[in-house]
Amino acid sequence: MRCKTLILIIFFLGLIFNTYGVENRPKMRRACLNRLDSTLDLQWNKPTDVCGTFTHFDLYGRDNNLAVFQNLGRYNSFILSNLSIKLSNLKSWEFYLVYHKACNGIDSIFSDTVLIDNSPPINSELDSVSVELNSQKTILGWNKNSSVDVKGYIIYHVTGTNSVIADTNSTFYIDNGNRNPSLGSENYSIAAFDSCNNTSLISNPHRTIYIQGTLDQCLKTIRLSWSPYVGWNVSSYSIFVSINGGSFKLAGNVIQNITSFTYNFPVFGDNYCFYIRAYKDLNNSISSSSNKICINTGSIVANKNSYVAKASVNNDKIDLVLITETGKSLQKINIYKKEGNSNFVLWQSINTNGGIINITDPNVYVHSKTYSYYFTTEGPCNLVFDTSQTATTILLSVLMISPGDQILNWSLYNKFIKQTKKQELLLSNSPNFNYSSTWNMLSSLNNSTINTNDNTNFSLTQDKICYCIRAIENDPNITYTRSDTSYSNIECLNADPIVFFPNALQINGYNTSFYPKGVFIDYDKSSYQIYNRWGQLIFETNDIRTQWFGTFNDKLVDSDVYAYRAIIIGLNGSTLYYDGTITVLK
Repeated sequence: MRCKTLILIIFFLGLIFNTYGVENRPKMRRACLNRLDSTLDLQWNKPTDVCGTFTHFDLYGRDNNLAVFQNLGRYNSFILSNLSIKLSNLKSWEFYLVYHKACNGIDSIFSDTVLIDNSPPINSELDSVSVELNSQKTILGWNKNSSVDVKGYIIYHVTGTNSVIADTNSTFYIDNGNRNPSLGSENYSIAAFDSCNNTSLISNPHRTIYIQGTLDQCLKTIRLSWSPYVGWNVSSYSIFVSINGGSFKLAGNVIQNITSFTYNFPVFGDNYCFYIRAYKDLNNSISSSSNKICINTGSIVANKNSYVAKASVNNDKIDLVLITETGKSLQKINIYKKEGNSNFVLWQSINTNGGIINITDPNVYVHSKTYSYYFTTEGPCNLVFDTSQTATTILLSVLMISPGDQILNWSLYNKFIKQTKKQELLLSNSPNFNYSSTWNMLSSLNNSTINTNDNTNFSLTQDKICYCIRAIENDPNITYTRSDTSYSNIECLNADPIVFFPNALQINGYNTSFYPKGVFIDYDKSSYQIYNRWGQLIFETNDIRTQWFGTFNDKLVDSDVYAYRAIIIGLNGSTLYYDGTITVLK
């Protein structure tokens, strides 16, 4: 019994709440008026009918806020949530609904009121119009309209008039119509519209960038020009290029008031594609790209793969081997040379159809400077087809710290087309080198070593030690079928004099004379003097092969200790000074 009572209480409480209908009364959504035919489109959220007491609902309206609401119609269908009726005028109407009856079968339920929606969304503006790189269709983009009621956006193609081409509820649009931004600039605007089709003002138009290009084979240039982007102030333009279908890369930039660019292409026979991107601000946050154009550089066939096979010192000359493709449109090569750190200058031009070209440069100072070479290939219209790598000779320097302790330094030869495989340190006793000379290989070095020490010493019959560095290119491959060798200058060391001085002279004994003895001495330039204990010069000679027999003024000197001073000039140009004493015995 208690359970039945509780159920009845809950039931009647439900009737009481539905009676007042505070939470479930009809909620007006919108009232839209078609101003062409004064048709009203009214929409609302209907209440619930828990008790099944619905009989009908009435629509009330007035065309100004001072007028009395009039009954505009009665409807007995509970499932209705929208109506379309014809109004008598186009004034600012106001509407509400009354549902009959509440759960008590007596009370009615009133909706809120709604005015005809005459307010359009705020204006929308395009961010940019841009040509999509792959499809070459125009893409429009804009920010979402901040109005509460925005159903979508109308896309206009702007010519003499604003032509509607589409509407969308997205914030971007791809124009897949018959408009072609590759044939000329295309102009667009947008407007936002709400659920009542109230439309904002049409935005400012934006116009795509249209790029064109002209090829000049003789100047080896592609001249690009484009229409300026219209829609916002441009801060800068960037030019992008793709070569033979590769990825697009930046080719250059120009400021906002420049709409042309000259592209210099390095080789012929390639296909170049370009597009322009305009930037609104320095942060590049908003941009627009142009259509794409592609230009082939024409029927002149440029030779490629030109390279310096080697630059090698040969005695006091430099041997060059230059290689370039044969045939094609090649007419001549231009060889450039620089000495040490100076600038490159045109050394000579050679008419050729290509192949292997051997040249000798005799105007060099290979013991004190490096020499660098590269060459360009040239065809019709003085067009430069190709540029080789730069090859620089090896410069070797040798410093003797002491006999048997030599320090060698040299510059790397790292411009073989296949790079250097290894280096070799060569030794000889002759400064005269040719490719058939026999050298002793002291050591094999890696391709990055630039100095070493050597402990080779002189012998009594060897007054020269000569060094040379040899760089050897990596092994041949399918593309480059040769391996070359580059030699440095040859640097020789001459031995310092080796001198012995007797320390005693016995006039009537075994050692009856005094003079310096040794090897590697330039006798014609060396000298010595003899002094007595009082510093008096008693003998001198400019030929150290001249002996002193212990005399002064044609008389034998007394037994005593005498001093000598010698200046010894070596065959290598070194100067040695000696001071000592000699004891004279009778």
